[in-house]
Amino acid sequence: MMVIDFHTHCYPQKVVAKALSAVQGRLKPATDGTRDGLIASMHEAGIDYSLALALVTNPANSLGVNRWAAEQNHAPVFFTGSLHPDDPTPKTTLDFIAKSGLKGIKLHPEYQQFEFREERLFPLWERCCELGLFVVTHAGYDIMFQPPWHTDPERLAAFHRRFPELQLVLAHLGSMTLWDDVEKYLLGLPVYFDLAFVTPDYIEPERLVRIIRRHGAEHILFGTDSPWCDQKKQLEFIRALPLTPQEQELIFWKNAAKLLDLPLSTP
Repeated sequence: MMVIDFHTHCYPQKVVAKALSAVQGRLKPATDGTRDGLIASMHEAGIDYSLALALVTNPANSLGVNRWAAEQNHAPVFFTGSLHPDDPTPKTTLDFIAKSGLKGIKLHPEYQQFEFREERLFPLWERCCELGLFVVTHAGYDIMFQPPWHTDPERLAAFHRRFPELQLVLAHLGSMTLWDDVEKYLLGLPVYFDLAFVTPDYIEPERLVRIIRRHGAEHILFGTDSPWCDQKKQLEFIRALPLTPQEQELIFWKNAAKLLDLPLSTP
């Protein structure tokens, strides 16, 4: 079966060492952090395509990050663009992302220090809807930060109700480690969850299957968070879950291919 990893990261050579050193002592990277390193990991794991999530952490770097993402956006690794909430010309940035062929943007409310309920940002989400850009956001716990988090299931559900037409992808199964609230506020809403870093260390397999089934496999995306999580181990974990072949197809590639507008069919 084809496999698309919808949540990975890789970095330009000039910043990769800084990116890896930032997590030293907290995470052990599974690759060298480069595009080539990601492709080698994919080959070892048996993953056909990956989506690398770019992130702008400084508004001054927006153009450079998005240009690099656009240049690197080709099989077997596709890319998102990114938007910083303090970008002085955010609509111009979103237009550039869309015109460059990138299908969505990545946001991280902890690194970027914002909340979705800020009204100043509402025109940006409306523009994403107009351009057909999906939005991937980190959600819940992050090993690099301390609570309270900028995202949680209740606030994310409220944001979805405010912008129901926005294609929203909530990383880490809706909100990392906040599983009770995920089940209370998010299950059944027409938003996507990815499975990045959703490992046995953080959730029981039985609960994971229950959440997948109650939410609907048509809104679940396989993801790993490589290089911060090993692609092969995560793929083996998800494959071992008692999911039907139809659920596996949706999770492992069909949902991702739809969002990425990839003309893929079963090999």
